[in-house]
Amino acid sequence: MDHALDNRLDNRLDNKSRRRTLVLFGVTCVLAVLASPLFVLYELLLGAFGLVATGLFARHHESAVARAATVVFAGLLAGSLPYLIAAPFFS
Repeated sequence: MDHALDNRLDNRLDNKSRRRTLVLFGVTCVLAVLASPLFVLYELLLGAFGLVATGLFARHHESAVARAATVVFAGLLAGSLPYLIAAPFFS
């Protein structure tokens, strides 16, 4: 009985964590898209280097902070991509 309760609580915490991660990624991506016309190259570089650095850091130190930083840098990178894809067609 205790094992079943533990599994349900773990699943609920995982769903809550997953939801927070998606919201954090979405908010970061939208903010990056809104700021991208001015800072698209800086966002691309910051997002790429930050994603690599936090990925390496998270390999050795698994924590919520490392996961959140990885999600933020992924959002920055994803927010700069629409402008980079559209740039050849409008220049």
